[in-house]
Parts: sequence; structure tokens; C-alpha cells
Amino acid sequence: MQIDAIIGLAGHKKEDLSVCMGCRICASVCTVNDLGKDPHNADIMVNPQELLVRLFLGEEISADNPLVRYCTSCYRCTDACPWKIRIPEIVRGLRESLEIASPFEKAFKGSVRIWGRVYEPYVFLMSVPFLFKEGYIKHMMKWTGYMSIHLPHKVKGGS
Repeated sequence: MQIDAIIGLAGHKKEDLSVCMGCRICASVCTVNDLGKDPHNADIMVNPQELLVRLFLGEEISADNPLVRYCTSCYRCTDACPWKIRIPEIVRGLRESLEIASPFEKAFKGSVRIWGRVYEPYVFLMSVPFLFKEGYIKHMMKWTGYMSIHLPHKVKGGS
């Protein structure tokens, strides 16, 4: 796996990621780690900073990596990062290089195709089967605070 290709897919430069201090604040706020608190999913623990180090070292990152598999692109890691490193975009670059399509990305793209913007209730409805299957649904009460329920306004075409 080539770091330059992945970083390019994510829209970053290598210098953007080299500022990581290894503070692991990103891991402390990562939504994926909430899954690991469940005894049935105890093996799911991620550290986005570790993913960056592995990329820099040229290590192979597989599709089974929990961060690649479960990242919801919530950007909590980016908000907490002192350097605002956009880990979800790196994960998206990894998924694209591994040819993995996340149900959330499919829903986001479908929403943009229909309304010309992201419509959160549509994304949620399209992702419900995945949320149930992977055990995310128990965290929905916390996530609904980020959603606003309203009818979508079309942006596409300007009218």
C-alpha cells in the first residue's frame, strides 16, 4: 500500500499528517471505541494515530482493520485533534484503495444525487440495516443530537 496514493485520495499532503504528536486524543473520542465497551465486541478498539504511523511505515492495512471497517466519518477525532488532522478522509482514501464501499458513503452519495446535498434522515434510513447488524443502534440516542429533522431543500440546479 502506498501512502502517497492514499493521502492523495484523501486530499491531503504528506506534510499535513506528519504534524501528529501521538497524543492519542483521537482514540479517546473515537465513536468506534464505544463498540469495544460491549463485552461482545471487546476486540474492537482503535487508535487513529496508530493507523497514521502504520501508513507512514508502509505497513499493509487490511479491510478487516476495525477503523477501516467501522469508521462513521463523524469527525469527532478531527474536532479533538490539536492539529485538526482529518482521519475520516484518510480512512475514506484507504477504503477507496481497498475498493471497499461503506454503507454510509453509499447513503451520502445517494443523498447528494437526489437532493444535491446530504439529508441526514435519508442517510440514517439507508444505514439502519448496517447499524443493526454491526451493533451501532444502541448508540443512536447519542447520535440523534447531531441530526436535524426537516424536509430537504433541493440545492441541485439552483431552484
